[in-house]
Formats: sequence, structure tokens, C-alpha cells
Amino acid sequence: MSDFRQTFLADSIDKLTALETQVKKDFSENLRREAFRTIHTIKGGAQTFDLPQAAQIADELENTLSGGATENDKNLLVEGIEFLISSLQTNEFSAPEDFLEKLRRAGQKTSAGEIFFINIPLDVFKNLSAQERNAAASAIRAEKDIFCVEAGFDAAKFAEDYRNLQQILGEKSEILASMPSEKYKLAGKIGFRIFIASREPAENLRISLKSFDAEISAFERKENDSSDLHEMLRQIAAHGENIAEKSGKEIRFEIFSNGAALSADKLNSFFEILLHLIRNAVDHAIGKSGSVEILFFNETDRLHVSVADDGKGIDLQKVRARAVAKNLISDDDVPDANEIIELIFAPEFSTADKLTEISGRGVGLDAVKSAVEKINGKIFVRNRKTNGAIFEIIVPTKRI
Repeated sequence: MSDFRQTFLADSIDKLTALETQVKKDFSENLRREAFRTIHTIKGGAQTFDLPQAAQIADELENTLSGGATENDKNLLVEGIEFLISSLQTNEFSAPEDFLEKLRRAGQKTSAGEIFFINIPLDVFKNLSAQERNAAASAIRAEKDIFCVEAGFDAAKFAEDYRNLQQILGEKSEILASMPSEKYKLAGKIGFRIFIASREPAENLRISLKSFDAEISAFERKENDSSDLHEMLRQIAAHGENIAEKSGKEIRFEIFSNGAALSADKLNSFFEILLHLIRNAVDHAIGKSGSVEILFFNETDRLHVSVADDGKGIDLQKVRARAVAKNLISDDDVPDANEIIELIFAPEFSTADKLTEISGRGVGLDAVKSAVEKINGKIFVRNRKTNGAIFEIIVPTKRI
């Protein structure tokens, strides 16, 4: 065992020394991914050979790299690699706590616009909490695979068996979310779907579940960096950042998609639609800071696209007053909330109080509705239960 340990230490120090040189020279996105894989492997070895200090430093470095470390973090990463080398050379060495805290803060920093390709079904993904979605996004950044575990439990032992299953899953994976399942209902059992993220092969996870009435399925990780859809979504994120910057606002854009093969003209249509909607969110909905989430999911018989913000939502009184002023409705009309919201799609309708570079120039949401209808789709809008508004677009895929 000692020979294996010495080989691991020598090999790891050589790899880290070479990595330090590369990081100092040119820290690129490809190098970030390579560094992440190297550090992850060394962390596993440190844990195997009982090197807790080295494992802790590697873990913090791994989190920083998976959190979207950039050229600005280069010096911090170099210092961390040097600390990790020292810890491998002398097991008693521990990195200073204030340095570890710097790594943690850097690991929490992400870019203003990110795109995540994820194969969790839309009906499930829409029901995830903000915390669960963030966990899924972090797992994708860390290049983990996502799995779904379907399990059935006897009612009499549900609490104990469910707890044991979670413990086993937690040893080899990160639990992202869990929710009831109807799959085992006919068998008289309590069913659950548990979504996990792991780097373990599916077969290893399957073996660990052999004592449970459970099935596991993997969501294949997609490599979409060169796809036309990815490029269109990347441009949308970039435009969103640019618009927010010009407005003097700090707005985070997150885009989730399961991938879709669309023709060039349809991609161009969606580009224009999404650009209008994020302009609307930046100018009308969000104050000094906030977030915009775009979902772009291809389902069995339709394409589902949505743009949601966490801003102030649609001011129904202001919309109604502007509609009265434009003679769209009379002052005596008493439309309900849905009817008022529909008024925002009227031609040249705007609640902007002044002209800006972004909006208030007579090209409003009527252009969005028209563009959606040209691709045989429908658009719906509503205020969210918490804060902000959400625009949803449904397009039958048989017409794409």
C-alpha cells in the first residue's frame, strides 16, 4: 500500500507542477476544465490515502473551478495549487483558513449569463425550487451526470427505507430533488422519483440499489457547444448582458434547455422573440438588479419556451389606465386580470413613461405575438405567485 501511496504523491505533485505552469501562462476555458478533472482525481486519491488536509484544499479548488473561475482568479488558483503541493509533500500542512474562504467566495461567483443543457423532463424541471435548480446547474458546471431513481416503498417501513436509500445515494452522489411518483401505485407502494448528480457509472449506482425496489435511468450529458441552438442561446445571453450593462443594471441570465433541432429560419424567429422579451424584462420589470430565466425545451409534440423574471411584475392598474388613454377600453369597462394582461399585446402599446434606447418607441409586445403566430405558436403571460412575470410560448413541433 505504501508503494501505491508514494506513486500517487509523486505523480500528483508532477501533474500539479505542470498545471501551475499552464495556469500562469494562459488560463482558458479548456484549461479550467482540464484543471477541474486533475484536481478532482487528486482529491479522490487524497481521500483514499487518508490525506485530509490535501483533500480539503483539493475540494475547495474543485468548487472554485466548477463555479466558473476566470482569468481574474488565476493568482488565487496558483496559490491554491502551491498549497496543495505543500500538503502532499507534508501531510501536516494545512492551508490558511482565510485563503480557503477566498476560494469559497470565488467558487460562488458565476458569469452573468450561463447556458445549461439538461435532460430532466420539463414537467419535473418546472416544479423544482430555485434551490434545486441551482443545485442542478452546479452539477452541470461540475460535469456530473444526472440520474433519476424510481423507487417504491412499503407503507409500513417507508420512513426507514426511504432514509436508508437517501443515505446510500448520498455516499456516491448529490441528491438534487425528490418528488412523489405514481409508478408503484398499482403495487400498493409509496413511489418516489429522486434526481441525483454523480460521476459514478450507472452500473455502479445500480449495484448499490440492489436491496431496494428501485430503477435508475441516466440522462445523457449533451455536448452542444457547437450546435446552432447553443449558438443562438449564447447570443441571447450575450445580448441580455449588454442590454443590462447599458441600463446600468446587474441582471443575471440563466438559460436551461434539453436541446432541439430547429431550422435556421425558426432559430432566427426565436432569436428575435427572445430578444424582445429580455429587453422588456430589463427595461420594464427589473430595478437595479435581478435575474431572468429562459427555458427552451423540446417535448414530444411541442416546443416550450419561457422567459421569467423576478422583477416587479405587470402593473395591472397602470396597464388599464394606459389602455383607457389609448381608447382600447372605456373607463367603465371592468376587465379581469387576464384580460388586462392581454392588453399589453395591443399594437404600439407601452407603459414606458419615456423613450429609452431599449423601449418606448412603438415596437412592443405586439411584435412578439406576431412573430410567435408566424411560426404557428401561441404566447401566454401571467404574473408569478412570488414576484415578477413569466411569458410562455408553445409551438407544435409537427409544424417546425
